[in-house]
Amino acid sequence: MATTLDTITQVLTETFPIDAADITPERTFEDLGLDSLALLEMGLAVQESTGITLNDTELPKTVGQLVTLLDAAAGPDAAQAAPAPADPALAATDAGA
Repeated sequence: MATTLDTITQVLTETFPIDAADITPERTFEDLGLDSLALLEMGLAVQESTGITLNDTELPKTVGQLVTLLDAAAGPDAAQAAPAPADPALAATDAGA
């Protein structure tokens, strides 16, 4: 299953001439060469890809902030947490390891 960062990376590399290696959570969209018009285009592409509506006046400054925003908007069911052990006794054993 693709992470939110993977989805954003795919949108950015398919929409703009940006190398995937340059897309990290710390990078600002300005660092990636996106101006205000490109940010609007990116916002629409992200909305289309994720189905999550974004308010273009509140787009975050960094890739990581956008990941956080999208994850929060997707809700707790979309969060990628590690699966819990099937047997509670194993959880106690694993915790002590």
